[in-house]
Amino acid sequence: MPENKKSTIRLQLCFLVAACVLPVWLLAAVMVRHAYVTKLDQVNRDMLVNARAMSLVVDRELANVQASLAALATSPSFRNRDLPAVYQQCKEVLRNYPGVDIVIADRDGQQLINTYRPFGSTLPKRSNLAMVRRIFGTGQPQVSDLFTGAVTKRPLIAIDVPVIIDGSVAFDLSMTFSSEKLSTILQSKNVFKEWYGAVLDRNGVITARTGNLGDVVGKRAGAELRRAAAAAGEGSIMQTFPAKEEAFTAFAKSSFSGWTVAFGVPRELVLHQIYLWVAWTVVGVAAISMLGILLATFIGHRIASDVLSLVEPALAIGQGRVVTSIRSESVKETTEVAEALVQASHLLQRRETERDLAERQLSLAMDELRSETAEKIRALEELRRQEQLLTQQSRQAALGEMIGNIAHQWRQPLNALGLMVQQPPLFYELGQVNREYLEEHARKTMQIVKHMSQTIDDFRSFFRPDKEKVRFRIADEVGKTLSLVDGGLQSLNIAVELKQEGDPCIEGYPNEFSQVLLNILLNARDAIVERAVESPRVIIAIGEEKERSVVVVTDNAGGIPEGIIDKIFDPYFTTKGPQAGTGVGLFMSKTIIEKNMGGVLTARNVAGGAEFRIEV
Repeated sequence: MPENKKSTIRLQLCFLVAACVLPVWLLAAVMVRHAYVTKLDQVNRDMLVNARAMSLVVDRELANVQASLAALATSPSFRNRDLPAVYQQCKEVLRNYPGVDIVIADRDGQQLINTYRPFGSTLPKRSNLAMVRRIFGTGQPQVSDLFTGAVTKRPLIAIDVPVIIDGSVAFDLSMTFSSEKLSTILQSKNVFKEWYGAVLDRNGVITARTGNLGDVVGKRAGAELRRAAAAAGEGSIMQTFPAKEEAFTAFAKSSFSGWTVAFGVPRELVLHQIYLWVAWTVVGVAAISMLGILLATFIGHRIASDVLSLVEPALAIGQGRVVTSIRSESVKETTEVAEALVQASHLLQRRETERDLAERQLSLAMDELRSETAEKIRALEELRRQEQLLTQQSRQAALGEMIGNIAHQWRQPLNALGLMVQQPPLFYELGQVNREYLEEHARKTMQIVKHMSQTIDDFRSFFRPDKEKVRFRIADEVGKTLSLVDGGLQSLNIAVELKQEGDPCIEGYPNEFSQVLLNILLNARDAIVERAVESPRVIIAIGEEKERSVVVVTDNAGGIPEGIIDKIFDPYFTTKGPQAGTGVGLFMSKTIIEKNMGGVLTARNVAGGAEFRIEV
């Protein structure tokens, strides 16, 4: 054979490898096709099993709620129409169902109790009156579709049971919970986190979903899913979403509620897994092809020897062992590959060591962060609880003061009213009783009664909590506060002088502002009484400084001792003793002015007394 017609060893090895690997590639193609079909069937089966299981979970949750309501419906308090007792029993039941409310309605759908609101609050009719009619019409428990709550204005789901008294339905007892509760159940029970689950009510409206809850709750599910769910109790379909995304979807209908639980997985995700399996198959076929190359080493023994010398180090690297050296002397290329493998082995070992160290450091940091976060949360909760307690104690202390002030405010009108009652018999004996006298006597008497009634209204308004900030005149609130304590101050001969420059107005809570003034005035009164001050007086100055409204209250009770002036705004600090003071009045006053209204409350000693300054 001519020299130029001889085939090279490389060409002969290529022919040999092709002959060896061609059947393997054909087999791989068949396996890929089989894997595609098998994977799709497996995905559909897994989704259907998950949908059935989740349907049972939803049924169990709803059945537990229905059983709790049925037990509550047997309470004797319903028969006795003791709604306050029923309200407390509902609160006890809700300890086992956080984030849930109980609603009790009559035949017209009028809510009698709603645990979302305090007992006695004005409540509207229920928004799902059809549900109420079914309860009173059938006398059987009912599960609602998704609706918007009449009180909470949130998407809700309700389970209603009848309260039967003497053989007839007397009340509709309902437990309502938001769609987030079902979404939480779906999220916790979803075995395959890449899948998404949804719950549809009987109208095909989405009531719960894993992920993006606020975007889809309350909207109708896709037309393909609604048609399939209406035609069969369970099954699987290929669903197309408005964003042109296709997904494999399986559904199962609940026998308890009639709802449908559906699970879906994006088609791209399934195909990605199949493509990944194909990639591994190709890698496997490539490895088999390498065996063909090794068979070709019979043609070039020296080449095969060097190639085989690389196998053991490669396996060692794959097992995580360190490769220090590879013996390869015949072929330059295999020697270079051997050196690269040694370098790769050292690099992998170094990277693995660095990764382990980083993971340990990250774990320690996460543990420390969780501990710090938990401690801060506990501290914030304790601070919030203490602040609420101090607010309540301050209100109670002010209430005790107000009772005494009511007595002072009523003492003079009552004396005058007593004299007015004694006048008619005396004038009758004197023969001076006529129509004009009786009309004038009635007019004066009613003026006194109206004055006493207005006093009660003023005190009731003072203790009504403000719900939102409003703009109010400082002079009005000062006048209202003085009207509450004027009788008590006059009885102690304490002169009150009011100075006003301009007519400042501020944004805030008028009743809370009045409470601050009241606390300061009562403290001044107590100091004057304790020290038996001669010619006692209190000066209240209203004005504006540097675009801020200012109220300054000054007394002549001798001032605050320098040793405690820095502590008077601390909680529970008092100089009156445990029987006379709680130590929360000035603390709450500072909290109201500085935290609630964004102002400043300070105190200092001036000539002859103390000065409290409010800037808002």
